Amino acid sequence: MGLFDIFRWSRKATAVSQTDYVVFIVGPSGAGKSWLLSLLLKMATTRVPINKGQKPCTSKVYAERCHFEGIQSGIVLVDTPSFYTYVGPDKEKIVKKWIDSNYTRPKGAGILYMHNIASNPRDPNLEVSRHFSAFRRTFPQALVPRAVRVVPTVAHGSTLPPDRISTLITGLRHQADNIGASTLGAPFDGRPETAWDVVQELLNEITACDG
Repeated sequence: MGLFDIFRWSRKATAVSQTDYVVFIVGPSGAGKSWLLSLLLKMATTRVPINKGQKPCTSKVYAERCHFEGIQSGIVLVDTPSFYTYVGPDKEKIVKKWIDSNYTRPKGAGILYMHNIASNPRDPNLEVSRHFSAFRRTFPQALVPRAVRVVPTVAHGSTLPPDRISTLITGLRHQADNIGASTLGAPFDGRPETAWDVVQELLNEITACDG
């Protein structure tokens, strides 16, 4: 194999392939997307950055192909920027460009939609349906992932009482129902084992939808 062939193979090795599962981490700014990603990356046995090794950034797409113990297929974790932040650049165009350049039909794909339940409920830009619709528009129609799981989060050190948390999750579940998504029953607690459980549950949904 010559140098050109090695270079060409290495480029193909970092793009989404037909043997990968793809997990898109989506949601408004401050919802915990990078938090979840960092926990999952620490659990991976191997990692290969996509996009020439860019660092995680709130205004760009960041992706890594990971292998985890007990799972044969690669799992591409994709951290996406927030669409409605009141400041440029246009994140929808950024995500669409990444999809067009890197994404082909994988073995299976799903969406983890992160949502801070303590965020302003009166802000229309934080509505699940609006943000989710913007994300869907970045895909060719035939490639939009069908498996979607909404993950409620709360900020570190939150003092929300349990009854208030329950009420907020109920409201979030109604929003999730409107986009055909399932919902984690309790706020994400930041533990690595919980992060992995969230991914496993999504993978099960992906298998049910795409299998």
